[in-house]
This record gives sequence, structure tokens and C-alpha cells, in this order.
Amino acid sequence: MLKEDLGLELGSPQKESLSCLLWTHDLASIENGRITLMGPDFTESMGESLPFGKVVLAGVEGFTEDNAYDLHKDLDFLRYSINLKGFMMRSVSQYMREWCRISSTAIRDGFSARTLGSALINLFLEKPFVKAAEVIYLTSSPEGVIRLREITSGAEKIIAAMNKMASEMDFECESCDYQEVCDDASQLKAMRNRLMKKSLEACVD
Repeated sequence: MLKEDLGLELGSPQKESLSCLLWTHDLASIENGRITLMGPDFTESMGESLPFGKVVLAGVEGFTEDNAYDLHKDLDFLRYSINLKGFMMRSVSQYMREWCRISSTAIRDGFSARTLGSALINLFLEKPFVKAAEVIYLTSSPEGVIRLREITSGAEKIIAAMNKMASEMDFECESCDYQEVCDDASQLKAMRNRLMKKSLEACVD
């Protein structure tokens, strides 16, 4: 997107940014289709650069220690499938950040948090294992994004531990930065044992 076309930046490198995906089997805890915005809407912020916090809550079925990593990545990659005119997103997933740009034409045409949230929720609901989804956006202040990161930090550590186990196939718990997290998460321990078994079977074959 050319600079002269830029209408709004969200979560740029100079601003606070958070992108977090949380899933649960407790479907009653998710209000399907709900989009919550804390702070100014995109249509009110032409020419600005705002901090950006995004939390997606997904109510799912069928996640187990065998498939949780793959299904989580499947959902996490949906953000790259958003195809809205005048919208561009860069993601730094290892730091759970998103940097979004929206064109001035799109802002004038009414591109809002609801526009973006609805597109993302619809992508989630296309997955057969997702039964409900809602999105929370925060654009009010850098302090608000920092606080949101603190609230979701426990989930971030679990996701990071899951990614480390699956990508590095490293099962040396004593030297792992996420040992405490795994000790407190029974599903992570079951996933670790399952991945270790697969790794050993691959070596034997």
C-alpha cells in the first residue's frame, strides 16, 4: 500500500500490538458472532496510527493432544486469508503482533472494526470443528494493549510451549524455558508424550 493511499495504521512497530487466539471446548463461554471494540473505531481515526490489540475466542470441538497443534495452526493462519479491499496485514507470530494498514478510500467507504471482525469470524465458522467465535479489539491506548497482553500471558506461554514441542521436537524438559507451563497443563504433557512417541517410532522406521 502506497503511503499516499494510507488511511490508518494499527499496531505499527512504533505502537503496542497484540494478536492472540484462544480456544475452548466450553461453547457456552463464547458469544457467537460478537465483536467488541474498546477504543475509537477505524472510521473515526483517519490519518492516525493506533495501538492494536486483538483477541479471537473460538469455541471448538474435537481438539485432542494428537491434533491440537495442527488445528491451532490451521485457525491461526486464517488471518492471512482475510481478503478485504483496502486492507493489508503483516504478522510477527512469534511475538504475537499484527501490523495492519487500511487505505483512506476504505475508511471513507465505512471500513470499521465490525467489517474486519465479521470477515474473520466468518472464516473461523467455515471450519467444521469451530462452533462459535468472537473477536475483541482494543485501540484505546498502549497501556490497554499492555494490560491485555498481561491478561493473556498464560495462554501465550502455553501456545509457545506447544509450538516449541511440535517444531523443534525437543523433549528435554529440564532445559526447556516452558517447563513450568507444561507442569501445569495436563494436555501439554499428554501432547509432549504423544510427540515423543511419534519421534521414536520415526527413528525405528
